Amino acid sequence: MVLLGLSSLACVSLITVMLLILRFQPLTETVSTTSFDVPGPQPTYTVAYMQITGLSQYALAEAEAAAWAVDAQLVSANSSWPFVLNVEEIGLPSEWTYRFYSPDKERLFVVKVEPGGQTRSFEHVVKIILPPPTLGADAWLIDSPTALATWLDWGGADLVHKNPGLEVLAQLRYVNNYKQPVWMIIGADQRTQDIHVVLIDAYEGGVVSTNASR
Repeated sequence: MVLLGLSSLACVSLITVMLLILRFQPLTETVSTTSFDVPGPQPTYTVAYMQITGLSQYALAEAEAAAWAVDAQLVSANSSWPFVLNVEEIGLPSEWTYRFYSPDKERLFVVKVEPGGQTRSFEHVVKIILPPPTLGADAWLIDSPTALATWLDWGGADLVHKNPGLEVLAQLRYVNNYKQPVWMIIGADQRTQDIHVVLIDAYEGGVVSTNASR
């Protein structure tokens, strides 16, 4: 029983660490891309909650980052939905986290925006040696509900139906070999280690890459 418990804990730790890495670190591996011309599944799902989104909460974070440094630039944005039981819970109002970088300060600044609009922030103490890629104001036109609905269409809904209680993570970021920012949507079940990842072009909305593993 002790060994079984330790094994289960190790599985949980593995998935948790993976999700934390995706939240806070740039992706360094090469991503194989899919042409937008490749036919995909018919759009089936929509996300009903449009008031609290990655784009709607961004203005609050941007204002706080500008007060920290006039040259602050967005690096990434992310939110998560733990213990999702059905597809209707995808995209419910949640806390959004935004990372900014200041070339002048050579530091990162993190702003967390709660669903009600309250913010809290902190500056990373360690200076950044290699500046991260940053997102201009017009670099992303696709909002999180559209990206989440695309993930559902491209296999995410099947994962939710099969694994109720999984965690879903959405992160806006650049990936290594792709010229435009992407929405990386991840569904992960800590119990089974089932993972389903879809990358969506954050400017045009096409699916860049999909990957499922167990």
